[in-house]
Amino acid sequence: MEPFAVGFDLGKEYSQICCWNTKTEEPVSISVMAGAEKYRIPTESLELFLKKAMRFLKPFGKVHEAEAVVFSVPEASEERVEEIRRTAMQIMGVPESRIYVQTREESFCSYVLSQPREIWRHQAVLFVCEEELLKATVLHVNTRTLPFLARTERQEEWERPISGLEPEEKDEILISMAREIFSERPVSSVFLVGEGFEEKWYEQALRVLCGGGRRVFAGNNLFAKGACCRAMQEAGPGREKTYVFLGADKISYNVGLRTPGTGRNAVYTLLDAGESWYEAKAECEALLCGEPAVEFILKPMQGGETLKEILALPGLPDRPSRACRLKVSAEFLSVDRLRVQVSDMGFGELFPSSDLTWSEEVDLGG
Repeated sequence: MEPFAVGFDLGKEYSQICCWNTKTEEPVSISVMAGAEKYRIPTESLELFLKKAMRFLKPFGKVHEAEAVVFSVPEASEERVEEIRRTAMQIMGVPESRIYVQTREESFCSYVLSQPREIWRHQAVLFVCEEELLKATVLHVNTRTLPFLARTERQEEWERPISGLEPEEKDEILISMAREIFSERPVSSVFLVGEGFEEKWYEQALRVLCGGGRRVFAGNNLFAKGACCRAMQEAGPGREKTYVFLGADKISYNVGLRTPGTGRNAVYTLLDAGESWYEAKAECEALLCGEPAVEFILKPMQGGETLKEILALPGLPDRPSRACRLKVSAEFLSVDRLRVQVSDMGFGELFPSSDLTWSEEVDLGG
C-alpha cells in the first residue's frame, strides 16, 4: 500500500493543502476548484479550515489513515502546537504520533532539500512579499556532516515595509536587498513567495536575481509543498533523516544515556538534535550496573566539545548489580535548558522501590 502523506500551510487569512503523489514522487497542491489553480482556502478558524480540508482530501485518500500530517505555520509555540494537534486529532481522526508542526522556515528547508542538489549546492534565498512587507531568508546547508545540518539566516535589514510604494520603488528595494545578500555569499537558487509578487513589479530585479547562473522560482504554494515533503520523510518505518534542521526553536544537542553494561562506550539516544524544544521529551528504563550514578552524554551537532553530566543518586538502597531498575527521563525547559530526572523503581518483590527521585537542570546556553 502506497503511503498517504499530507502537508498544510496555515496562514492568518488563507491556507493551502498538498498531498504526496506516489507516481510522480512529488507534492501536489489541491485546488478548491476542479480544473483551476486555486489553492488558497480562507482560514477563518482552524476548526472550519480542517472541516473543509477533509472534503477536499476525500478523493485522494482516507485522511485518518495518513501516515504523516505536517502543518506549516508562520511561528510555532508550545501553545500553538498543542492547539493544532488537539484540533487535528478531533476533526481528522489522525493519531497524535502522526501529527507534526513546523515553522515556514523549516518548510522552506524541507522543500529545497527535496529538490535536485544543484538547487541547494550553495545557498538558497527566500524572498517573501506579503502583508506589505518584503522579507528575505537565507538557507545554509552543511554537507560535510551526516546527516546534513541546515539552518536559516535572517537579518534585521532584510525586512522592509513596502506599503504605499510605487512599483519602481519596490523593484529598487528588492534589487538592493538581493545585491547585498549575493555580495556576501554564493547563491544557487532564489524563491519568490507571497501574494505581493503577483503584481509582477520586479522586472528589473529579476535580471539581478537570475544573474550568475542562479535559478529563480516563483509561486505561492512552497510552504504547503515543504510541509508535504516533511510528511513523506516521516511516513513509513525505518526512514533515515538525511538532514537536521536547526531553527531558533530547535535543540542543537543529541542527548544520550551512557550504558556501560552493553559496551565500554555504548550510548542510548534519548533525544535527537533538531527537535523543537517544547516537544523534546523522552524516558526509558535502565538497570544500574555499578556506582549509584547515571551519566548523560550531550553531543553538540554544530561542533564543539561533547559534554558529560553525571547525576549522583545519594540515598539509593544498596543492591546487587543489575538489581536496581531506574526510570530515566530527559526534557528541555527551553531551547538551551535541559532537565534530567531519575526515579528508583526497585526490582520486583525482592527490592521494593524507595520512591526516591533525583533531578538536575543543565544550562547549555553558555
